[in-house]
Amino acid sequence: MKLIHTADWHLGKTLHKQSLEGFQAQFLDHMVDLVRFEKPDALLLAGDVYDRAIAPTSSMNMLEDALQRLIELTQVIMIPGNHDSAARLGFGSGLYTQRLRIVSRAADVGSPIVIRSGSEVANIYPVPYLEPDIARVSLSDEVDDAGVLTSLARSHQAVMEAALRRVDADLAQREGMGIAMIHAFVAGSETSESERDISVGGSQSVTPATFRTMGADQPRSRGLSYVAAGHLHRPQQANTDGPIIRYSGSPLPFSFSEARDLKSTTILEIENGGIDLRTVPVPQPYSLHQIRGTIAELTRDVPRWAQTGFAHVEVTDLTRPEHLHERIKACYPNALLIRHTPPASQIEGSVAVIEKKTPQELAEEFFEIALGREVLPEERDIIAQTWETVLQEVE
Repeated sequence: MKLIHTADWHLGKTLHKQSLEGFQAQFLDHMVDLVRFEKPDALLLAGDVYDRAIAPTSSMNMLEDALQRLIELTQVIMIPGNHDSAARLGFGSGLYTQRLRIVSRAADVGSPIVIRSGSEVANIYPVPYLEPDIARVSLSDEVDDAGVLTSLARSHQAVMEAALRRVDADLAQREGMGIAMIHAFVAGSETSESERDISVGGSQSVTPATFRTMGADQPRSRGLSYVAAGHLHRPQQANTDGPIIRYSGSPLPFSFSEARDLKSTTILEIENGGIDLRTVPVPQPYSLHQIRGTIAELTRDVPRWAQTGFAHVEVTDLTRPEHLHERIKACYPNALLIRHTPPASQIEGSVAVIEKKTPQELAEEFFEIALGREVLPEERDIIAQTWETVLQEVE
């Protein structure tokens, strides 16, 4: 048996206002080609299919086209993530064929999708992103002294434990291995700058041991064999002595903190009840670079990638160079972030420099940093007029 594990496509996402739609279309073509080559028994898509709850029409069309091509080749199983709208992603899921299964309701947790291939049997348990404020009611299995069902604790830990207790109860009655699909933050895993904080009650994580105990007090004798996780964008495996908990990661980098990440798709080969993992690199249609130096260094020693790569440029001159954005853009036309960041050791001296500048000059510098471009003449006039108004009011 063979399964493909992917997640965090984030269709419709932009990178510092730069559209990634064309690049995401290239990835979807790659995914279809990969499925055609690998011939898996199922594709597991572990959440954050879209980047926003209300996805752009173009992103919806892109997903529809990709799914139509994918389900001609294999079965696709999807869950929503914290970026998706569970209701919107799951709309009409009862009408989908056996080739496309979207599990978006917490109430469906514990009902597996059974995949058979030769002598191998895999029970796939989709667990959509569990919003604690909602799932603590819908997944509650706790009663008070009067026998009345009560809400679970308001935490990701509590709702995941309840979900896994449902999975455990069903799996105990079945043959074959158990594989869960989740969209959550497993404690100890490495984050990047592009994941959205999902903290509730001061915590956003679930302990790795949760998947070993299946929400009970003691480890289960059987339990899960693999957890196909989504949410974190760096490909990685959580540290645990229980089931394999793996994040496939996002297929494309969505922040400069991911510039050095090796993006990949995870392949599961299942034979004789065991799982072998391998990864297939995802071709990267764009590159991200972080570079810093003085304005003289940055404009003199221009790297080869400067004409095509997206850049985060930090200019380290003591004082802010004139026409900073224009000069950087001339050498790095795809610079998405341009920051003036003098070395910390020089900040004390730079205070004296700042004190010599007029409030209007400081305001212009602020807007240049915030807007990522030079201030326009008409904007400069507005700043001047505003400062004059402030002075008149003070007087």
